Amino acid sequence: MSFVSSVLAKAQKVLSGTLLVCGDFNCNMDPKMDVRSVKTPSPSARQIRQGTKFFDLLQSYGLYDVWRVFHPGERDFSFHSMVHNSYTRIDYIFMPGDTLPRVLDCSLSDITWSDHAPLLLTLHDSYRYTNRPPWKLNESLLSDPAIEKDLEQIMTEYFDLNATPDMSADILWLAHKAVLRGACIKWASHLNKTRRTDRVQLLTQIQHLSRVNKLDPSATNLGLLSAAQAQLTELNQKRLLFFQKRTQAKYYAFSNKPGRLLANCLRVSQPTKNISHLVTGPGGQKVFKPQDISNELAAYYSKLYNLQTDEQLQSHPSELIDKYLSSLHLPSLSPSQSQALASPITLQDVRLAINQLPLHKSPGPDGFSDGYYRKFAGILAPRLLSVFHSAAANGVFPIEMLRTVIVPLPKQGKTPTVPANFRPISLLNIDVKLYAKILADRIAAFLPALVCNDQVGFIRGRQGPHNTKKIIGLQSVAHRSGLPCIVMALDAEKAFDRVCWAFLRRVLDKFGFPEAVITNIFALYNHPTAAVIQAGFLSEPFEIFNGTRQGCPLSPLLYALAVEPLAQHIRQDSLVSGIDIGPDSFKISLFADDVLLTLTNPLTSLPRLHSVLAEYSKVSYHKVNVSKSQIMPIHVPIPVLKLLKNIYPYEWRTDYINYLGVKLTASPFRLYDYNYKPFLSKLRQIFYQWRHAKTSWVGRVSSIKMTILPKLLYLFRTLPLPLPTSYLEEIQSYFLTYVWRRGRPRVPAKLLYLSRCNGGMAMPNVTLYYNATLLASMGEFFLQSSTPRWTSVEQTCVGTHLVTSLIWLTPKQRPELPYMLPSTALYLKTWDRYRSRLLNNPFPSLATPTDVLRYWIDGFPCSRWVGKGVTHLWHLVLGDSLASFANLSGRYGLPDTFVFSYRQLHSLWKTTNLPNILVGSKVILTGFESFVLNPEASTRLVSLCYAALNALIPNYKWNFQKAWEKEIWHKADKGAYSCTSLREVRRKVMYRWYLVPPREKHITGASSTCWRCLSEVGTMLHVWWACKDLQTLWQDTAELVTGAVGDQIPVTPEGYLLGALSSELSVAQRKMFNVIISVVLLLVARHWKKTAVPSIVEVRKMITSMREYELQVQVTSGLPPPQKDHWLFWDLLGSS
Repeated sequence: MSFVSSVLAKAQKVLSGTLLVCGDFNCNMDPKMDVRSVKTPSPSARQIRQGTKFFDLLQSYGLYDVWRVFHPGERDFSFHSMVHNSYTRIDYIFMPGDTLPRVLDCSLSDITWSDHAPLLLTLHDSYRYTNRPPWKLNESLLSDPAIEKDLEQIMTEYFDLNATPDMSADILWLAHKAVLRGACIKWASHLNKTRRTDRVQLLTQIQHLSRVNKLDPSATNLGLLSAAQAQLTELNQKRLLFFQKRTQAKYYAFSNKPGRLLANCLRVSQPTKNISHLVTGPGGQKVFKPQDISNELAAYYSKLYNLQTDEQLQSHPSELIDKYLSSLHLPSLSPSQSQALASPITLQDVRLAINQLPLHKSPGPDGFSDGYYRKFAGILAPRLLSVFHSAAANGVFPIEMLRTVIVPLPKQGKTPTVPANFRPISLLNIDVKLYAKILADRIAAFLPALVCNDQVGFIRGRQGPHNTKKIIGLQSVAHRSGLPCIVMALDAEKAFDRVCWAFLRRVLDKFGFPEAVITNIFALYNHPTAAVIQAGFLSEPFEIFNGTRQGCPLSPLLYALAVEPLAQHIRQDSLVSGIDIGPDSFKISLFADDVLLTLTNPLTSLPRLHSVLAEYSKVSYHKVNVSKSQIMPIHVPIPVLKLLKNIYPYEWRTDYINYLGVKLTASPFRLYDYNYKPFLSKLRQIFYQWRHAKTSWVGRVSSIKMTILPKLLYLFRTLPLPLPTSYLEEIQSYFLTYVWRRGRPRVPAKLLYLSRCNGGMAMPNVTLYYNATLLASMGEFFLQSSTPRWTSVEQTCVGTHLVTSLIWLTPKQRPELPYMLPSTALYLKTWDRYRSRLLNNPFPSLATPTDVLRYWIDGFPCSRWVGKGVTHLWHLVLGDSLASFANLSGRYGLPDTFVFSYRQLHSLWKTTNLPNILVGSKVILTGFESFVLNPEASTRLVSLCYAALNALIPNYKWNFQKAWEKEIWHKADKGAYSCTSLREVRRKVMYRWYLVPPREKHITGASSTCWRCLSEVGTMLHVWWACKDLQTLWQDTAELVTGAVGDQIPVTPEGYLLGALSSELSVAQRKMFNVIISVVLLLVARHWKKTAVPSIVEVRKMITSMREYELQVQVTSGLPPPQKDHWLFWDLLGSS
């Protein structure tokens, strides 16, 4: 009682809102009404006094027993003592009297599997749904073969009966949804009813027996009640076992691997997506009810997506838009490009789009998920094609297909109580998303030719780091010359949501899009509607009249086209001055709606910029948020700066501005302080938050690769600076400390860094990744079709010497480059250090461009040879030697005037080491050399360079290799496993991880004798293989392997412990063998330092469980089994 009193007293001090007190109090207020016992029919005086004291305590705080208020004269009980066969009511819900009117009901349910009864409280309808939440397909239905077959049959019959010539493709498609939705609901209801039948019968029986026993407690009634409760407990345990196996299967397949499961394990706290309240209106009124919150958000978005009714905005007649666009020099599609873009959608397009659907994403309003389309793609794709052709021909989709649900997600760092601080994510119907995806894939192929490479957002071959590297180069030029300039980050208010459709249509026409393609695109914008959903409450739908929906695959591409006229207007306006480098003027950089301007002559440029923005706003609804836009002056005189600050109410910054997740400083020498130093603090914070995460050392390696490595690589690629070696080593030390949990490293760090195929764990090597990003930046100079703008800044500062030529020269051969930027020097320095790892023959490489020959041969006509197609030394090779002039003349059409220069080449060839290297060998190019010969923007340059830097050192042997002996190691299998537990135990055996008795003797002084047989020294080979107590296990394992794999495999330690198998075995046989042996090793490890030895029965049981887990994962993930499934060997063994 004293505890309850103290809690209530403390609660009063911090009380805000309504106080509810509930729980098991282990006492009662009225023993006469709330107790029934055979042994003590009447309560004692002590019980009555205690009840009265409890009642008075609650009365002093104004709290009422809610159940008793609603059941004043009724006797019912919440606790049943099986030992005494007595009933009491000791579970209560108490609340203040002024809150009682909001209570609809308070009831006690039956005592079933526990000894307590549920106590239910039903409140007033303030939060009752006014409409049903949208229906969503339960994808688990699709994993049931019987249901899948039935749905497929229903679908086939429906289309066969209704696909008549006079039936509209749209109506046929929409009606199919209704039919299949009904079939899915029927199956879900049937399965739910089937699962609940036995449970409902038992609950009904328990309810009846409980009432009988309450009225007449007896041994007979108690026995019947206990038996029924035991049956319910058994039923609950079976269901619990089902969920347990499903969870075990998930952890078997995904634990300690990069993915959602590991991310959830590492996540410290999940921010709530529900909105507690909104602040609306001029008076700042607060809205709390979920339905009202949804309606308020819908009202805000309805106004945002209907800007044509805004009195402050002018209408956009076509003449005004055409006049604006006619003054701009924009590129246009060629006739062949227009023809390719306007070609009809094919069945292959639809099937490809379905295969590319991301897994397990939220469906649209119709509720049909991506899994539904994947599962029945063969039937649905032809029908979808007809719907798409109808939409393309008529320029309209059915209204039902264009409905969307808006999910408001709070923007990071902003208060989630204002509608403007949410990002509206549109959940489109999958069929409409497929249509948009097909159009997006087609447009994306031609977008690089239409949009200047100042825009790097969502354009193939372009990335955010291209802009930041350009800005760093421009800043270096400005600081070197002392040029007064400003760097300006424009904040566009709701940029995607404010796009004017009339303007977008005219822009597409200006870019040369065929009218048929424009009609196809605007079929998605023909009277679309949306509704806001929040906490399950759906608002009334409203119509959309402007904007590109965030969540549509086509949206970012259309926005890039819509904003390009603004960028071009700024480029071609001479009054808006940029930083001039060579023939180019650099004014603007864009990543979608993130705009960064680099302007000179600010007194002239800023007023003209405002005029340009105003002109664009008049035709496009574009709006700049002046208060959130930032300006950073560089070398601007103080009087000019004061004048500008008085005129323009921007956020003026002197230290840095934020752009694309990094801080661009006024001085390039401060980039390290503002970006790289804070990253260390962030890294320490992340590892501190992960300190209690339950992951193995393999999982911790995966955690670093999944979460931290992308952040680190983005920083390396975005801000290429000369970093101190101590900085990289400090980050690496954080990685290793986290992996080993501040303990002694069990595996050498250099071994961890190697790829898995080389016996390592692919642990990120920070130093190598840093250098790989620099080398990848160097590789971007070779890109021809989509050369990043930042490379032209650096190339211009180098002068007439091409960077793509300079790297093939030795440092001594390079000319003086006095105006070279520091970043260029950093790239060349890194290249000189690591070129031998990227090239087969560093001096010269066969990938060397022909232009480089002018540095080695005076007067060599490089341009004439390149004009004939001989662009690299690779083209001069035939077999293992320099091709003859006759051969080259036949291949490239060289005239006789090239004979002299060919002889110069031949003379140079003899002075190199190429003749000795190539004689009798097949010419093989490295990955980087192949990229130089055929530079593709899609090449993953960072991965390519890192793999070259992280290559295995030839003839190097680790200590554990020497211990296992050279011939065993070279035969060892070092591949990957689907289960991380199996992979981990094989790695531990390979690395000689475990402490065997001789090693332990050196540490603790314990005996070196094997703990099993107690007769021989427990060496690594003995403990895992040669111990006499293990011989039966290995003999049984050999028989199991022979039966499963179907081939006799020699029973040797190198084969069984290290996986050194015959090359005659197939891949599937090897995998099955590895599973069996890994399970045996895992069980032996689990019996470490125990005399007991695992049996073959345990091995079979564990492998069978793993097979069940594999099937369970395939079912839940919706993925088909692999074509060459090694588990088929185990299935055949089990059926034999």
